[in-house]
Amino acid sequence: MPSTRLARASVLGITTVAGLLLTGCAGGQSAAEACSIVQTTMEKAQEDLSESVASFGSDPTAGADAVDDLAASFSGANDKISNADVKKTTDAAEKALGAFAAEMRTAADDPTNVDSEALTDALEGIQTTFADIQTACAA
Repeated sequence: MPSTRLARASVLGITTVAGLLLTGCAGGQSAAEACSIVQTTMEKAQEDLSESVASFGSDPTAGADAVDDLAASFSGANDKISNADVKKTTDAAEKALGAFAAEMRTAADDPTNVDSEALTDALEGIQTTFADIQTACAA
C-alpha cells in the first residue's frame, strides 16, 4: 500500500474512533465519570495524532511515535477507570490500540513492506472496540 494511502486510511480510522468517543458519553454517575476520562484523553490526543499520522508518508517514525503516545496515554487513562461496564470496553480498546501501535511501528520501520491487511485489521479493531465504549457510555 503506498504511504499516502496508508496515511489516509490511518487518519480516517483515528478520526472515526475519536468521533465515536466524543459523542454521547453519558449514563450513570460512575459510568459518566469513566467516560469523561476516556473523552478527555482522546480530545487531548486527537489533533496531534491526526497531524502525525497524516504525515506518515513523509515521516513514518513521527506517525508511529504519535500512535505510541496515544496508546500510552490511553493506557494511563484506562488505569483510572473503575466502572465495570466501561472498564471491560476500555480494556479491549487498550489492547486494540496497542495492536495498531505495533502495526504502525512495524510499518515505520520498513515502509516499503507495509502489511496493509494487518494494518487494516488493527484499525478495524480500534473502530469496533471504541464503538463498544460509545455504547457503554450511552447506556
